[in-house]
Amino acid sequence: MRLEVASLNHMAALAAMSRSDNDTASAYLSVSLQLLPDDHWQSSYRLSLKLYIATAKVACSSGYMDKSDAALKVIFKEATSLEDKLEAYYLYVNLLHSQEQGEEAHTTCQDVLAQLGEKIPEYVTPEESEKMIQETIMIISGLSEEKLLKLKEADENSQTVMRFICLMGTVSYFSKPELLPYLNLRCIQLTMENGLCKYSLNGLVGISIVLCNVTALPKECVQLGYKIGALGMAMLQSHFEYSELKSRVNHTYSYVLQHSDPVQKCAERARKGYGFGITSGDTVFAFFNANGEIRYSILAGANLPDLLCETDKYLAIIGDHGNTLSRSYMLVYRETISALIDNGENTSLTTTTENGEKEAANDSIYLDRQSETLSFHKVLQSFWLGYHDRCYHYSEKLLETKDAGKHHRLVALFYHGLNSFVLLRKGKFTKRCAQVYKIAHNALKEAEELSRWNYRNKVNLLEAEKYSFQGYNKEARNSYGAAIMSARSSKFFHEQGLACELAAFHCQRNGDLEQARKFFDQARTCYKKWGSSVKVESISNEIDQLSCSESAAVEVQIGTA
Repeated sequence: MRLEVASLNHMAALAAMSRSDNDTASAYLSVSLQLLPDDHWQSSYRLSLKLYIATAKVACSSGYMDKSDAALKVIFKEATSLEDKLEAYYLYVNLLHSQEQGEEAHTTCQDVLAQLGEKIPEYVTPEESEKMIQETIMIISGLSEEKLLKLKEADENSQTVMRFICLMGTVSYFSKPELLPYLNLRCIQLTMENGLCKYSLNGLVGISIVLCNVTALPKECVQLGYKIGALGMAMLQSHFEYSELKSRVNHTYSYVLQHSDPVQKCAERARKGYGFGITSGDTVFAFFNANGEIRYSILAGANLPDLLCETDKYLAIIGDHGNTLSRSYMLVYRETISALIDNGENTSLTTTTENGEKEAANDSIYLDRQSETLSFHKVLQSFWLGYHDRCYHYSEKLLETKDAGKHHRLVALFYHGLNSFVLLRKGKFTKRCAQVYKIAHNALKEAEELSRWNYRNKVNLLEAEKYSFQGYNKEARNSYGAAIMSARSSKFFHEQGLACELAAFHCQRNGDLEQARKFFDQARTCYKKWGSSVKVESISNEIDQLSCSESAAVEVQIGTA
């Protein structure tokens, strides 16, 4: 009778979990566990296994990581076969990854795959990696929905292997990025050899990330990556039940769409991905999507005070769940938002100690990937705050990073290119700065072919600064006008304001103070929409100085009359 009641409570817990009602599910599971006999792992093995994995999932979704870890450790100890431990291992790797324990997460995946008969190499050389990418391209170039649907359905063991290969890819992105080409190739090989499943399509989306984000690959690879990613997503939506994967595939696919779709749509997609994760209990990828929403929103020029509120909301939730990886990235984004609002004067995230001293918030990080992100955000912060030497330093540092993503590089090159003209006028780093414009312009022109929405205004503004520097007044004015119009069309208020600001400085350098004032006024209006007090104040100061110059000019004219 006790076991029957325990089983009924388990069923009720599953129903509550399907509604994302974790508190109710946890209560039902607690009752079930109390009803089990002392020897339940021997006398009621299957029920015990179900209850402990459900307990681990609910605890993880609710942010009780220690409780989840404890339940998983019991399963590892008591379960009698690898098959019975697989679900626990899958959850355990996600838990480790979310807490920045990448080495153990990677090793766990590797060990599980070895037990499943799939040996993963410890290391792949750059030459091997390049060869694998080319081999993968050859396999997928002719893929279509029709061809994939002709494949047989993958057997259970193959599906499990591909599931853990995809999971290992998520971890390797941070811990061992050089393995990604191997894992992608292996997933598509298994699909072609053993049949199709939803994890095959998850793998296709993973392949598309590599093709779109490896800097050395030409634009044709980006186009192929976009096509393959779209194919994988379309087939998942049309032919498979993939609710458990929805949040993570959504997050993965956003790294493809950022090269083609409006960045605002990428932010909206990430917001939906957060909802998918919360609903399905996949909080790990829910929070990765939250990171994506804030990152894309910063690049889109979203209203900064609103974005700060959204970021703080996410930080509170992520903190409650103990996800240190997502939190460390969110703190970097928050620092940038704060700097862009008021240089952190009233909006920085600090805690006050008992003696009244301020202590900046800080978290441990996955150092290599985080270093790239930190450099990128230092580029943003230093450019907008007018720290030109610092912007140059962090731009160069980012561009030297071998694993820096192509999207980060493109945006950083835009600001690096604009910043180079400021330094050239000051006579600094002249040889390198002369090269930077060409590199930035070529890269952004190529990116513009895939997304005019995201890049056309940037190309126009770089060209305007080049013409201005070379003394071509008419061409510069035309390009500034084009940059302003294209930024407005793409709803990039921050970059519209920037184009107006730089156009004002151009007019000022050429003695057209009246037009300079008009452009400064337009820039200030844009920066107000953006919510950047520090930029509004900066432009107001420029307008005041312009007024002084105009007054002085009038006095000179009166004196000489």
